[in-house]
This record gives sequence, C-alpha cells and structure tokens, in this order.
Amino acid sequence: MSTSANSGIAMRAGLDVADLDVYVESLGNFRSGEEYSIQSLLPRLEQAGMTVRVLDRPAREHLAPAALLHIDLTDVPHPYHDIARRYARTINGDALSIHRQLYSSLRIGAGDGHSGPVIVKTVLNSRGRPELRWRQYRNGWTRAMHFVRKTADPGYKERLCPRYRVYDTLAQVPPETWGDERLMVEKFAFDSLDLPIVKHRYMFLLGAEVNMRQTYNDVLCKGSEIISNEIGGAVPPEVRAVRERLRLDFGAIDYFIVDGKGIVVDANKTVGSNPEWLKKNRFRQEFNDRMVEALIEFVRD
Repeated sequence: MSTSANSGIAMRAGLDVADLDVYVESLGNFRSGEEYSIQSLLPRLEQAGMTVRVLDRPAREHLAPAALLHIDLTDVPHPYHDIARRYARTINGDALSIHRQLYSSLRIGAGDGHSGPVIVKTVLNSRGRPELRWRQYRNGWTRAMHFVRKTADPGYKERLCPRYRVYDTLAQVPPETWGDERLMVEKFAFDSLDLPIVKHRYMFLLGAEVNMRQTYNDVLCKGSEIISNEIGGAVPPEVRAVRERLRLDFGAIDYFIVDGKGIVVDANKTVGSNPEWLKKNRFRQEFNDRMVEALIEFVRD
C-alpha cells in the first residue's frame, strides 16, 4: 500500500481485494491535492480498519463488495457505465451526467421576452475545466502539447473554458454566444443584481445531509466573496427532485429561493473542499463526521 504525501489518501496497489473501490478519472489529478471532499473521508475508513483501492480504469477482477464513482467530468465516460451492475452496491454508480440541460429551469433563447438580467454559462460543469485537464494529462504526448500550447498562447485556456458572464439585459448578450454549443443563457434568478445575494447549498452522502444558507457580496457567488455561512432550513422539494433526476447519492446542489421555490443553478457529483475553511466551520466538520459514518455503514452493509 502506498500513500500520497499531498492528499493523505491511501492508494491500494495490485490485485488485492479491497473493501471499497473508488473510481477517479485520473490518479495523478486525485493524488495531487486536497480539493475534493472525499479525500478527507477515505483515510477515516482506513482508520476504521477498511481498505480502499483507488482506480482510474474499470477493474475486471478482484472487485470490492462496494464502489464509489468519483469521476470529475460532466459526463461519465462509457467504460464506467456498467459499474452499478458489476458491483453489489455503488455510490453514484448511476449518476452518469450532470449536464446543465438536464436540470436548468432558467434557460432561455435569443427570442425570449425576458426583460431582466441574464447569465451566460458553460453547459459543462465548472466551465469545462475538468474536461480540459483530463484531456491535457492523459499521457506524455498530451502533457507535452499542453505545455507547448500554454507557452505559445497563454490565453488559450480562457477561450476553451469561458468565464461566466452576467448581463443587465438579454440584448447585451454577444451574438456569437447563441451559436456556441459550449454555452447556454439563463435568466438570472432574481429580478435585479443588487447585493448581497443569498444562495443555498445542499450537500449529501446517502442519508447524511446538510443544507447551508450562504450570503455573498458578488453576483457570481465567488467563494472569496462569501459574507456568511449558516445552517439553512428544509431542502425544497424542487431541489430533492433534481437530486433524484440526476441519481446522485453523493454530491452538492446549489440553488436560490425565488417565490418560495428552490431554483437549482448548479449540481456537482465530485464535491470540492477547502481544508483550511473546514477547520473554521464547526457544522461542516460535524457534517464530515456524519458522512464518514454513512460511508462506513455503506461499506460494511
């Protein structure tokens, strides 16, 4: 067994049968930092006497009794589509896509009569950056080409992964946006761009849940512009319906409350985490403990 010094997550090598197989899109990416919530949970399983094997391609033999699909791509590649049928039980085994078109209720077209502010987003999660990173680092050739391109054209990543843009009116949206398949236009959830903005985040792992009410001094709700973060109320049924539609066992859903209803604006199946921020947030630490308990119970079942 080897352990990544950066992530602190044990990686099980060879063909030994583990208690849990965790599938990631790239071992190198997964080992390189501590950006994922799951990275703080897996060592706790090993402390409980369980073994974890992290894989970046489907195993064909020596399968664990359980598996967790943690593929940081909007659409899970086809080789992983049968994971739910090959294992006795899985987490996110059937969550094969979080494409925005599957859940957006705010999407509009060029001829829409909406008169309020709008936001231009990528249809892929996180501006499509995980897909770009996955393609860039698949092998030595793609890594070399990425280095050459980055050196010759420093702005190419911004073009491939466009930033979200907010406009006061639909008429201000650049015409080329409508022909770009990477992008979609949504009504801004509120009638104005007044600050601060209250956004909610529903995080969950199986039956462990936390619903947060977060206030931001930024229309795009950047993490660096958060003013407050506290426990919110009940999760709206519209939000739970999106979780069910996307078949998410583990993840996070961001939403606004508009006219008493939950309006989902983002869904994630590879939840991020900031270790330093986590240390300062007691109820998130408690939620981490409940996720660990849920994961241990799932593996032991």
